[in-house]
Amino acid sequence: MTSHVLIQDLGLKKHSSHHGQWKVNENAVRVTITIDGKSVSAETGDNVLIAARKAGIEIPSMCSDSRTQPNGDCGLCVIEVDGNQAQVKACETLVREGMSIVSQSEALTVTRRNILNNYLSNHNAYCLPPCSFRCPANIDIPGYLGLIAQKKYVEATALIKEKLPLPQIIGRVCPRPCESVCRRAQVDEEQPVAICSLKRFAADRARELNAITQPKPKAPTGKKVAVIGAGPAGLTAAYFLALEGHKVTIFEAQEAAGGMLRYGIPPYRLPNQVLDDEVNDILALGVEIKYNQRLGTNLMLDTLQDQFDATFLAIGAMVGKMARIPNETVPGVMAAVDFLAKVNRGERVDLGQNVVVIGGGFTAADAVRTARRMGAPNVTLSYRRTRKEMPASPHEIHDCEVEGVILDLLSAPVEVKVNEQGRSVGLVCQRMQLGEPDASGRRSPVPVPDSNYLIPADTVLLAISQDVDVKSMKVTDIKTTSWGSILIDDKTMKTNLTGIFSGGDASLGAATAVEGIGHGRRAAYAIDAYLRGADDATIAKVIEVERPKFFDIGARPKQKAKLTEMPVLPQEERVSTFGTDIAPGDTGALSATGAFTEVELGFTEEQAITEAERCLQCVCQAAGSCDLQRYSLQFKAGTKQYLGPQAFAHKANKGTAPAKITR
Repeated sequence: MTSHVLIQDLGLKKHSSHHGQWKVNENAVRVTITIDGKSVSAETGDNVLIAARKAGIEIPSMCSDSRTQPNGDCGLCVIEVDGNQAQVKACETLVREGMSIVSQSEALTVTRRNILNNYLSNHNAYCLPPCSFRCPANIDIPGYLGLIAQKKYVEATALIKEKLPLPQIIGRVCPRPCESVCRRAQVDEEQPVAICSLKRFAADRARELNAITQPKPKAPTGKKVAVIGAGPAGLTAAYFLALEGHKVTIFEAQEAAGGMLRYGIPPYRLPNQVLDDEVNDILALGVEIKYNQRLGTNLMLDTLQDQFDATFLAIGAMVGKMARIPNETVPGVMAAVDFLAKVNRGERVDLGQNVVVIGGGFTAADAVRTARRMGAPNVTLSYRRTRKEMPASPHEIHDCEVEGVILDLLSAPVEVKVNEQGRSVGLVCQRMQLGEPDASGRRSPVPVPDSNYLIPADTVLLAISQDVDVKSMKVTDIKTTSWGSILIDDKTMKTNLTGIFSGGDASLGAATAVEGIGHGRRAAYAIDAYLRGADDATIAKVIEVERPKFFDIGARPKQKAKLTEMPVLPQEERVSTFGTDIAPGDTGALSATGAFTEVELGFTEEQAITEAERCLQCVCQAAGSCDLQRYSLQFKAGTKQYLGPQAFAHKANKGTAPAKITR
């Protein structure tokens, strides 16, 4: 029997079946043995493996269970007897009076690890896909990629919408944490599957077909829930609450839904039509949105508590942080989020010739690219660390450079330089160098003495981060964190106020849209459980997110193609045709120039299918119940350093471990 067949046929049983099912014959002749220092009464005629299991002691084995006699094929049950370091199989060694057995030692661990790596080298499967567990929305990524490969785009979108209601949006703006752990990168170095772009492809195709892709709501419960804020977290909470049968009303401070999706992300990344379409899908579930309703102004929390059975606070983080440098409040200096909101509303912003954006995240990248589209010829992105540490994704930074943005790295703002009229004319910066890592693990920037210099700046945009404006809510008794966000019990999503839950940026601080979506779904299920009378322990159990352990093995891909490059708008059609003579508020003219035309054009069907086939489908239905998985974790196997069974056997015969290989 080969190791491959052995794993398939015998390795997928629950390890709980190993214990408690071995009957003890009290009339049998008995002997006393010692296993790992523990005295055990055993039956003559039994081998050590069976004797150990009857005593409730586990000796690793994959080729037997309580219904069969061990056959020794797996070789994991090696032991040392009576101080002899020569290893023998427990399943082939009969017990005898006074026998002393060692079942756990470093030498035995090495042997078992080698055996497991032998199995894994011939076992082309994975236990769980790390992409799904890195995704804040926990989408079944292998599932929808497999459906795309079969041209089942509507079904793929429906599967995504079981966890995430905004696939067209997130398929455009997600920072792609799933791709950072994609195991395809182990086959094609630094080339994971284009998971995010495929999400967009499927959802766009389903939209073109006008297909129904979201579940039908359950029967009405008679419960009413207020959601404050129509950003990613609020929209998601409303979606899942509506599906559970609750009546949901969203109260939004702005004139349109989307939050930072609409007012913080430019249309060349996220077209308004895409946003409107997916918001309308949520409204089709019976959700109502009331606009221009600002909490603390014309909407009060205590009133909501009287009118609704529960409330979800998803007010977002819309207030830009200050740099705490001299002259940062003069004309010509503004928060990048405010600048983006003005442009997204169709307002004309006079930036002058020279623009400097301080920051290195997604908002900073959006701000510099938008400034170029608004006609500024000289745009600089100033960031205090190196390119490697920039929070914005590499492809975003690449697009900044393609569109003519200057990256000024290892640069920290010192002071805004002003003219006689008190308006910004430049930004004084100081050169930095990287020192020791800070609390987040990134290396802390350290000032270089006597290194100040001036960057001309008619406009300075601060893209440092955003704060949650809790004070504007005028709710004095709600507890907040030291960062100023709303304090919640992470296990239940509850605030300190009865019936009031919170999530997204309101409690996380400035986060990504997909993180807000993950929070919104958890909050929806927490609220649903609360409305059904669950206590805190039950709520916590309902919304608990499993975080499994992983181990990696080699893989043989079905599709040999390399990563598919996203088709994009040519460089010359993005910003160079845009002039400064566009009238204020003339968004049609803005779009007509190509300035706000979507840059990423999407995959063709052929590209999408090929890319979807690159997925290794690294998911196993026996995950969590497979002895190969359990023992591999226990003995730290699965390091991808083995060439295969033949190489293993050759090396094992020589008494050395197989050689490590590199990909």
